[in-house]
Formats: sequence, structure tokens, C-alpha cells
Amino acid sequence: MTASVGQAFTDLWHKIANIGPKWLVALAILIIAWLLAKLVRLSVQKAISKTSTQGHIDLLIARTASGLVLLAGVVVALSEIGMSFSAALAALGLASVGIGFALQGVLGNLFAGIVLLIQHPFTIGDQIRVGDQEGVVENIRVRDTQMLTYSGERVFVPNKTVFDNPIINYSSTTTLRIDLRVQLAEDADVEAKRRQALKVLESTDGVLQQPQPVVLLEPEKDAVVMVLRFWADSDRNRELKLKSAVMQALK
Repeated sequence: MTASVGQAFTDLWHKIANIGPKWLVALAILIIAWLLAKLVRLSVQKAISKTSTQGHIDLLIARTASGLVLLAGVVVALSEIGMSFSAALAALGLASVGIGFALQGVLGNLFAGIVLLIQHPFTIGDQIRVGDQEGVVENIRVRDTQMLTYSGERVFVPNKTVFDNPIINYSSTTTLRIDLRVQLAEDADVEAKRRQALKVLESTDGVLQQPQPVVLLEPEKDAVVMVLRFWADSDRNRELKLKSAVMQALK
């Protein structure tokens, strides 16, 4: 009885010893494939960026090349431990199903990110607004879109949130309309104030003269409100400063 148990442990040890080096080689292949995938991604992105001006194209091609290298490494590693090429692909297929159920949120963000890169409603460097978040796009990653707000905060918005919400891309147009509301006193000379506001808009640096700025009057219950409507460059960083300059000139 004791001899048979000892023999069983001996056989198990020999099997582990025989297969052990293969597992180590497979692990080394995976590590090399992972490092090579990162190198390929950086190299491809750097090479494409010299001829492409659109960051989303660079990212998409670089990540595709990186993924193919990593996939090839996984298949080779599985083959090293004795699994045939077709069996390795089948195992990857079964594993992807299980991983898909376990990581639905992550995969949802991944595919949303791929769709965003293909449709490119915005690219790196654009000024956008998604829901309550507004800022400059710094990166479009596997899980999220990285934005830098105008107050200097770095925000990571899940790609699925970006995909499911309306996106305002301020950089997609060269100009932006601005409405500035000014409430007048009850006894104010409305026509004189309107002429003054037009003169301010015509002389303020940063206010475009085409389309021509206008001053509209909007009656309210107890007062009259002037709406100064004008156009400016679409740089959102300058909008508040321009409004402030107009208000200061009016005062």
C-alpha cells in the first residue's frame, strides 16, 4: 500500500519535471510577445504619425498591430506545451467566451473605444464636451478617453459613456457663437445702450465681424435684457476672457 502511494507521487513528480520546462518556455514566449507587442505599437505609431495628422488613425493601426503580435505569441505559447495550432485557436475561442461573460463592462468599453477610433467624432487635441465633462482630449485608451479640463483636472471617461452620450466637438468648426446677456435698469435708455453695446462689439479684440455681431432686446417681467450675440474663434479657453473683456468695456 505504502509502496503504491510512493510510486504514484514519484510518477507525478516525473510528469511535472518533464512538462515543467515547456511551461517555462511558454511563459517566456508570452513575456517576449508582450514586450514585442509594446515595441511594435510604439514603433508603428511613431512611423505613422510622420505622415498622418489624425491621432485616431495612428492609435487604431498601432493597437491592431500590437494585438496581432500578442495573439501570435499566445498561440505559439500554447503550441509549446503540446497543444496543436487548431486546438490552440479553439482554446482561445472558448476562453474568450468565458472572459466575455466575466468582463462585460471592460469589453464594452473596449469595443466602444474601437468604434470611436473608427468613426472619430473627435481626435487627440480636440476640445469636446461629453455629459458634464468638458476639456481637451489627451488620449483614447482601451477602457477610457482621457481628457484635461480647463481647470487642469485630468478626467478618465469610460468609452461606453462617451459612446452612449451626445458629444459636442468644439474643434470641428473654426468659429463659435457666443450669447452674452446683460440686464438693463428700468430707467435705462434702451436704444442708447444698444448702440453702445454694438460699438463695444465692433471694437473688442477677438470678436469676429463676420458674421456681423448683433444686439437683441429680450423683454422680461420687470426689466429688459440685452442679448449680445457675436462670433469668436472656437477655442473654449478664450471664451470666458472674451466675455469678461466685453463686459468690462460695457461697464
